[in-house]
Amino acid sequence: MLKASCRLRYRAFVAATRNDRSGAILHAAMLLFHERGFGSVGVDLIGERAGISGPAIYRYFSGKDEILVTLLDEAIDRVLMITGGKFDNPLDELAHLVRGHVTRVLEEPKLMSLWTKERNSVPKQYGQRLRSRINRYVDRWADVLDGCYPGHSRPTLVASVHAAHGLIDSTVFWPRSSLKVGGLEDMLTAMTMASLEWLGQNASTPASQKRPRKAATKRTS
Repeated sequence: MLKASCRLRYRAFVAATRNDRSGAILHAAMLLFHERGFGSVGVDLIGERAGISGPAIYRYFSGKDEILVTLLDEAIDRVLMITGGKFDNPLDELAHLVRGHVTRVLEEPKLMSLWTKERNSVPKQYGQRLRSRINRYVDRWADVLDGCYPGHSRPTLVASVHAAHGLIDSTVFWPRSSLKVGGLEDMLTAMTMASLEWLGQNASTPASQKRPRKAATKRTS
């Protein structure tokens, strides 16, 4: 079911690109970067996989750096799309963030592997903007954790976010047999939530005692 969903999402991804040719280039590059790593892939190889000549790629992208940045932007967009929303109870929002991140990584492993493996390969002229986008996402998690488990320093909250993301994102390195485990999405979500409960050991107001102001509502952003 995850594979079918991934295929549907990718077709929508291609349809949203500038045209079919640039979509084919992005798809070819995504597969190659996932399989071989950004540093081992050249423009000619991307063109060969996309069914065009290497130099023709420059009609659509300035080079493989821009291709990588475009794919990383897409990965960030996908995560932000599925985790968007506002909640009155921070625990509900945390569960939504964890579930959404897990779902995106499991449904689109090739695209999301670039988030994990290649974001440090981005050249300086693109890096600051991408880091800013990622930092805003991390900050949202930290804000939610502060609402669930108050009393911790900001560095502790941010470190906890990176630990949770590391647990989820590590699936891109797993053997295929482990990715076929039944109920993997539920398992990974529950394990991530359980790991974050460590913060509750020293929280000034345990999340279990927090009363929601009203029924949780969600607004898609």
